[in-house]
Amino acid sequence: MSETRIGIIGGLSWESTASYYRLFNELFVGATAWLQPQLLIDSVDFGAIVPLQREGNWEATGEILATSAQRLERAGATVLGIGANTMHVNFARVQDAVAIPVVDVRDAVAKESLGRGHHTMGLLGTKYLVEGGFYSDRLRELGVSSIKPTEEQTERLQFIIFSELTRGVVTKGSRAYLREVASSCLERGANIVGLCCTEFGMLMSEEESFPVIDSTKAHVRALLAA
Repeated sequence: MSETRIGIIGGLSWESTASYYRLFNELFVGATAWLQPQLLIDSVDFGAIVPLQREGNWEATGEILATSAQRLERAGATVLGIGANTMHVNFARVQDAVAIPVVDVRDAVAKESLGRGHHTMGLLGTKYLVEGGFYSDRLRELGVSSIKPTEEQTERLQFIIFSELTRGVVTKGSRAYLREVASSCLERGANIVGLCCTEFGMLMSEEESFPVIDSTKAHVRALLAA
């Protein structure tokens, strides 16, 4: 068994953490059928995070995540992942807080997009991710440009994420709307769609009729390879 022990900063939301745990075990390939990846999960209080996001107080969210990362390091994690796309706004703060490597979901998404021959991505995520530059700027540095949803589309996706998906609610209407937004991005020049909100995997998969990257799967694959 590998000595790698993966630490995940979780609870961002509980639905996203559940997806990470399931995918780690589904995508892990062990020497026998009973081997599983060694995982540590530190579940932070999403109820403390959401108000800070709304205030734009990313310094405070960074402190919460950095403290979580340090707990995971003390518990024996050898590599870390932040279990949410939006919270990669605090990636540098988390990496600075620990001596072990932190695997960046943005790097994993860009690597898989380029590996499949796609350089322009429809960037679907929270309002904070779409309107902020921390995600699209990093993708651009790595060779992937972004086509973003319209302001109206972004607002509705924000509602779907925080009023439905983070609470475990999945509806046919929201599934259809996400596909509608994805199609809009493709029509405007994207050649692949990035599900850059962990919970979007509840509505859409990588087995669509158009190219899709599920960021959670990409992140898990990168963490398992670390």
